[in-house]
Amino acid sequence: MRETPKDAAARPMPIGVPLVGLLILAVLAGVPQAQPWLLVSGTWVAVGATLGGMAWYRPAERVAWWLVAGMLLMWGLAGLVDPLVPASEPVRTTAYAALVVAGQLFAFAVGIRLYWIRRHGDPAVRKPLRRGFFPGADEEFGRPHDRVSRYADRLLLVGVLGLVLAQVVTSVQAQPERMSTAPVLTSALDVILGGLLLRFLLSRERMPRALLLTVFGALGIIAGAILLSTARGEQFYVTAGYVSLTVAVGLFVWAPLDPSMRSAFTRAALSCRRSESGRLLGLIPLAVMPVLLYVLGPQDGGRLPALVYLLTGLLLAVVALVRGAAAVLDNERLAVRDWYTGLLNRRGLVLAYRRVDASPERPWQLAQLDLDDFKQINDTFGHYAGDELLVQVARRLRGAVGADGIIGRTGGDEFVLILPPGHASVEQTVEQVFAEPFTVSGNAMPVRASTGVTAISCPRRDEAEVFTEVDIAVYAAKAAGKNTVTVYDPKHREQVLGRQTLLADLRRTMDGDTTAGTLEVYYQPLVELGTGAVTGCEALIRWRHAERGMIRPDDFLGLAETSGLAGDLDRWVLHEALAQVAQWEAEGIGSIYVSTNLGRTSMLDPHLAEVTLEYLRRTGVRPQQLHLEITEHDELPPEAGALTLALLTEAGVRVSLDDFGIGYTSLDYLHRYPVRQLKLDRSITSNLQTAASSPLLEGIVALARSLQVDVVAEGIETEPQRERLAGLGIAYGQGYHLCRPQPAASMTALLRAAGPARRLTVVPENAVPA
Repeated sequence: MRETPKDAAARPMPIGVPLVGLLILAVLAGVPQAQPWLLVSGTWVAVGATLGGMAWYRPAERVAWWLVAGMLLMWGLAGLVDPLVPASEPVRTTAYAALVVAGQLFAFAVGIRLYWIRRHGDPAVRKPLRRGFFPGADEEFGRPHDRVSRYADRLLLVGVLGLVLAQVVTSVQAQPERMSTAPVLTSALDVILGGLLLRFLLSRERMPRALLLTVFGALGIIAGAILLSTARGEQFYVTAGYVSLTVAVGLFVWAPLDPSMRSAFTRAALSCRRSESGRLLGLIPLAVMPVLLYVLGPQDGGRLPALVYLLTGLLLAVVALVRGAAAVLDNERLAVRDWYTGLLNRRGLVLAYRRVDASPERPWQLAQLDLDDFKQINDTFGHYAGDELLVQVARRLRGAVGADGIIGRTGGDEFVLILPPGHASVEQTVEQVFAEPFTVSGNAMPVRASTGVTAISCPRRDEAEVFTEVDIAVYAAKAAGKNTVTVYDPKHREQVLGRQTLLADLRRTMDGDTTAGTLEVYYQPLVELGTGAVTGCEALIRWRHAERGMIRPDDFLGLAETSGLAGDLDRWVLHEALAQVAQWEAEGIGSIYVSTNLGRTSMLDPHLAEVTLEYLRRTGVRPQQLHLEITEHDELPPEAGALTLALLTEAGVRVSLDDFGIGYTSLDYLHRYPVRQLKLDRSITSNLQTAASSPLLEGIVALARSLQVDVVAEGIETEPQRERLAGLGIAYGQGYHLCRPQPAASMTALLRAAGPARRLTVVPENAVPA
């Protein structure tokens, strides 16, 4: 079977053989009789290798490679002038120079093409700006270095190129018989082209091997041409020139045959700049160039005065020092700035706080904003989308705060404002920033923030204390339901410390430390209202704290959700519930289904379907015996969980919509997810405790019938309520009147007592309220 270009591109090329070949070429190039033959034949082989590599690998960028082939073709034709055109022909020198210059122009065209690719390449592979995303961040940084380094690099390059060009012209003019325009022109173009290549090489990193070989090949050609033009018959320089040219031609043969030639001229390869330290170290070759030119220059009339080399070297040293100083200054300023947004970082905020002129009569406001549910944005749309959102928030904050206030980003999704006296309140500022939706991956999305506020009335207060206060106020704002502004109060410290202690105990409990507490699963039956038969059970997590006793789910589930533990809790309940169902079947109690709740974190888990099916396989429970309940009042991103629930539904798992009717996404969830059961919230069913009918319930039941989904009524507290719900056509119910949540052992005893019909007649006295 013939190997495809794709297979060849994926297979790395061993570099041993090409390196040995280059070594052989270098040795043969040292033989005067072989030098012209090697150079001409090698150039034509390089032309064929370039065309062959393009045909084999089919790179996306072909124009640059065609230009490389044209450059080599011109130089190959120039190599044929000597053997084909007699020395007596006047056109010989002109033809040779014209072909060499044509090759140089092709080389310049390659450079222009690469510049165009780097500036206008495929936007899909565009990399983030190295200096930060925030528009205008350079001005905010006060970055002198980018401009200084740009001009300094050019000045260094111009100085070296000018010195090299002056020495080439001097060397050529030292021989009157060679004083013609052609050698001077070709040498000048070689020097300029070499300088541009050297600057590109010193400023880029992680280049594909094919691109690196091409650059070194071009530098070798230029170096060889300069050596031959200044040799003036000296055998050492002639041999060195031919060795350089021959090895360079070998590199041009190797480059298009390397698999990396497919990506050599892509925008990603051309845009990968070196770090600032790497670029500074890369200037060393330029700095030592005057010394090398003086030492290696012709000794008999072709060298410039020593003072020229000395002054040029001194100028280059001064420029390099200025450039280095600007880089150090820039890094010092960047040390107090956030890379993404251009805002102050934590260190910059501390320095700014120390300069605040506050007093009890003129207090400043310190506020910290924490974006609500930012983690879900990262998990759903990716971290790059999250970074874009941070930039948008920073831009709006700058507009709302103005030049008088101080803005910073302390990390993650946390922003800090320091507002002077007389500024708009924090509430007004936050409302202005988050009034309109933000654009996240092309979607308009409302974003909210929890904000903590404290006053700066004494400049001598320790900054750690002040920033701790505002941190605590943010925790209090999140605990109050998010999207709120909370002013620090000393009692918040105790509340936050209590929450943190509770969170630490929850982590220990989940890790199996029984000294902190134990997790348990309680089961509340779902009953057929007409017959009283148990059709299923809802699995509910309980935490028995070692010191505080049984803790209400509302007191720790929200804490688990905000701390990233909710997904692990959902998985644990799922596994325990399925194991219990399998045990009931093994004991002959019968086949019932179990329903478990999926929180927001679980809905965003891309591995939920895989884990659920694995638990079903491990416990032997049929997928039809599992119901997954999603809560509709907690809004999710549009794509969250859709594929996961579709895969589970296809396997036989049923999806229930819990707390139906109290949020604002009910109908949207019915359209978005494969819901087969509606669980009416108790706030809707409670009306039937006193009223004989409910138009709202009648409408919901009619909707469910049209959608062919079951209805479960939650919160059944009285017998008249049960009868009225059954009269409306609601088949299933759940509530304290029917049965309270039971520990696993109590639920097992209850099911045994119910018998094969599983009709509930007795509610155990040790039942624990939900």
